Amino acid sequence: MVSERFEILNEKEETLQGIIETDKPRSKQPIAIVMNGFLDTMDTAPKKALSELLQKDGYVVVRFDYTYGFGEGSGDVSKFTLTHVVEDTTRVIDHATRRGYTNPDKIVLIGHCFGAMGAIFLAAFEDRVKSVVGISAPYWFDDTGVTKFDDHELSRMKLKRYFHLHTERKDQDIRVDYTFIEDGLKKDMARAVRNLEQPSLFIHGAKDESISVANAQEIFDRTPGVKELEVIEGMRHDPDTRAVKKLYPLIKTFLKKYLK
Repeated sequence: MVSERFEILNEKEETLQGIIETDKPRSKQPIAIVMNGFLDTMDTAPKKALSELLQKDGYVVVRFDYTYGFGEGSGDVSKFTLTHVVEDTTRVIDHATRRGYTNPDKIVLIGHCFGAMGAIFLAAFEDRVKSVVGISAPYWFDDTGVTKFDDHELSRMKLKRYFHLHTERKDQDIRVDYTFIEDGLKKDMARAVRNLEQPSLFIHGAKDESISVANAQEIFDRTPGVKELEVIEGMRHDPDTRAVKKLYPLIKTFLKKYLK
């Protein structure tokens, strides 16, 4: 078994941190890159459970913490943007495909929340990505539990150039630069989805309290390529380990059909 920690330096000499794992280092295997949501980290129990399941099915799994996200990245979390998500993931793909036990022609991005949104943006214009699995993916950037503000709130935040979010995981308020909102609103999700020709699986919890199922339906309806949509009864926005194990057979079947 291979379990390798790595770090990648960006142009500002700040690092993302990651881990690449495989049960079968002597054979070239497809690569599954797991992309965090905004407030998530690579070392949560659900992420580890997903990695173990994927490895058993013959994937090299890459988990990582964004340069400007929670976890082990060295950048300031207040600087987080979707643009950085895409840039970081591109660097991770470059790193993973240089390993002798990976198959660079079979890469799947598995993203949650804004990680899923970033996966769609990247896959839409990146030929190396051969499949996408989006879990709790937003279509409308300004209609999520952390980005839905009225005009008055947006005006105040624009003047201050920052706002605060409360994270239950760390039980604290975190500062987020207004650049996060500006960057996200500039992203043309409609164009990205129209360009998403890779086989794509969209999974959404019927009880998602942060992003409505209408987002998944909109993405599904607008995606031109091979696609499937699964709405999981009882699942909330952040799938726990039990939910991951329940929905994994859907991912396994989909990828076996279209990637492996």
